Amino acid sequence: MNRDTLTVFHELMKKGWIGRKENPLAWTAVQEDDVYSELVEMGKELDFDIYPAGNRLYLVPTMANDLFLKKNMDFRADIGSTDSKSEDLYLMNYLAVYILYSFFKGEGNTLQVQDFTLKDDVIRDFTDHCRTVTTEGPENVTGDEYSENMKKLAENWLGKLEGAQDSKKLNERYGILNKLLIKFRADDLFTEDGQQIRPTEKLQDLMPYVLRKERAVEVNRWLEGSSDAEDH
Repeated sequence: MNRDTLTVFHELMKKGWIGRKENPLAWTAVQEDDVYSELVEMGKELDFDIYPAGNRLYLVPTMANDLFLKKNMDFRADIGSTDSKSEDLYLMNYLAVYILYSFFKGEGNTLQVQDFTLKDDVIRDFTDHCRTVTTEGPENVTGDEYSENMKKLAENWLGKLEGAQDSKKLNERYGILNKLLIKFRADDLFTEDGQQIRPTEKLQDLMPYVLRKERAVEVNRWLEGSSDAEDH
């Protein structure tokens, strides 16, 4: 194996990506065909993808990866709540998918549909979504389209107090959102400036990979309650 391949892999392992400006030596090395191809082969064995985007190269764990993907214990550590209930972690993941898709539900070169959102808007819109899931929304919605797991998570959200905007309490909606934002910052996915929530360069680079056409359809079906997307 080319020694430069190991050097690039080591840099990728530090934060999941290398950049043209931030890592010039590693960036130059990965332009060599044999280095890039060896990284791809390593990915096949270790269950990760190599994904180039603009002036960065990303190492992205696949769903089969048991080394790099984080588990509930890691999630709790990231948000500073080691005693948080599993149902609240699942609710944060549900809210995370909702927020991500609210930013990236376009198509092609216009995948990103907004530059920022406000925390108040997230609370309001996700609450409306959860009311629909639990059949408390429009009269023409029966709720039968949604899985029982989604209904339970939506009921969990609706059962919480709204709370103060700076709350970190897991029995409050703002607390759930603020804890999730801590996780987003830990993973370098979103930045927060007062009320505004903005995606990072890393997230903007990776969402075209994450929401490839087939997966975008699947996420959209899940959020809109299509019966063939239950429990995904």
